[in-house]
Amino acid sequence: MAFLAQFLALMMGTGALAWAYCDDGQLFPALGLVLLALFWTLGLSQRWTWVPALGLFLLTAAAAAGLWLNLPFGWMLAGALGALLAYDLADFNRRLRSASKEDNVALLERAHLFRLAILLFIGLGLSTIAILVQLQFTFEWLAFLALAGAWGVSMLVGWLRGGGE
Repeated sequence: MAFLAQFLALMMGTGALAWAYCDDGQLFPALGLVLLALFWTLGLSQRWTWVPALGLFLLTAAAAAGLWLNLPFGWMLAGALGALLAYDLADFNRRLRSASKEDNVALLERAHLFRLAILLFIGLGLSTIAILVQLQFTFEWLAFLALAGAWGVSMLVGWLRGGGE
């Protein structure tokens, strides 16, 4: 199940980026992204552990370059999130292969996918709010919000690593 989710996230990420580049008339970068997705898929089937890290880097760079080229933010965000999800799930699948026979793999998969879904929806929700609400803040408010956000994310990561205790 996690492998299917990983494949879907990879296709979502590269598809969103390739669509945005193709829609802008940039066919060679779009073709390069499709080839990268095919290479990543080949790497997954061959269990090359270095391919997801390379793919994450290249897809994130493609999303950043797309923002620099004024491509639509939503497509770039979907591409970066798809790459991040595919990378995380590749690492999770790699760790699951070393699970013992006593471990409940189905439960581990469900818990991991549930946590990823929560983080994905929080990230998408905050990104949507950031796009829709354009407020002017003073530097002091920005510093406070940055510190509060960093503290909140560290608390969430600690809670998720601790199993929600």
